[in-house]
Amino acid sequence: VVTGPERVVLLDTVGRGFEPVFLSALRRIVDPRDIDVVVVHHAEPDHSGALPVVLEQASRATVYAHPLAKGMLEALYGIRIERFRPVKDGMELGLGGGHRLVFLQTAWLHWPETIMSLLEPGRVLFTGDAFGAYSVPGVMVDSGDPEAFKYYTYFMRKYFATVIGSYRKWVSKTLGKIEALEPGMLAPLHGMAIERHVREAIELYRGWATGRLDTGRAVVVYSSMYGALEEAVQRIAGMLEARGLDVSVYGFTGADRANMADLLGEVLDAGYLVVGAATYEAKAFPLIWHLLDMICSKASAGQRVLVVSSYVWGGAAARKMAEKLRSCGLDVAAVVESKGRIPGSALEEAVEKLLSAGAGL
Repeated sequence: VVTGPERVVLLDTVGRGFEPVFLSALRRIVDPRDIDVVVVHHAEPDHSGALPVVLEQASRATVYAHPLAKGMLEALYGIRIERFRPVKDGMELGLGGGHRLVFLQTAWLHWPETIMSLLEPGRVLFTGDAFGAYSVPGVMVDSGDPEAFKYYTYFMRKYFATVIGSYRKWVSKTLGKIEALEPGMLAPLHGMAIERHVREAIELYRGWATGRLDTGRAVVVYSSMYGALEEAVQRIAGMLEARGLDVSVYGFTGADRANMADLLGEVLDAGYLVVGAATYEAKAFPLIWHLLDMICSKASAGQRVLVVSSYVWGGAAARKMAEKLRSCGLDVAAVVESKGRIPGSALEEAVEKLLSAGAGL
């Protein structure tokens, strides 16, 4: 809630099912009947789910949102929004006493109707889902703990890959508009507010959006039905570590399933990717194929790739995985496929090709 002498403004709500808790907390700050404006930065239900209940209480409030948001909100909740104000870039909402909100359209971060708003004075930028993160941080603002942001960036990257990764070109288009506002704090709808590290957060987003890769890191992802692929990729991981790389291994087997979101976050800016899967009914193992779809959509940034596969009665997975990865912009530097157990010499040769191909990264 932001207030001024002339207006009381509510910024977003919560997901359905939390309305009673939300209203109870809201009433400790302001009487809902006194709310003049409800700003909807993002119409997705985890942020707008309590809007119908709020509007029942705040009967004179006007909803400020992207022009597309009205139809989306009305369709989501079966309501009619009588007082609606579509916002555009640079539009201002005065709060009185020299305070104001300045609006910014930020399409596809990560829905088409997303907006941001800058509170002046103070230069607090309410960013919607952008600059958000998974996890429950130990502090609400990064300035409260000097080490918090360093730890937090892992969850920011994971969130970027899974939520915004498919729309990276729109991030690059929007960062200039954000920087022009010179925000003093980034206040996302998920996670921790960023005050001390605003410039670093913007640069992280720029790097993730433009494919800035860390050549000191490799990610290994594999499936293994009977152990041959697992043995091969573990040997590859050991070779890469012996050459000084920081290696993360994600296995999807009958005994263990890694976290897909963690994987996507790591792949996003890793310099190298190793993909292992056996041939399964003349294709790659289905779960790995799905993971490759996700990598292509959300985390493809020209990473150098080693593809490894094995088969018993007919190979196909290696070729199909390599074709798929090349088609979405990854640089497949080496492919190893073997009937049964994969010789160590073939793995050594493939690792050398992977790293020599990556020398220009």
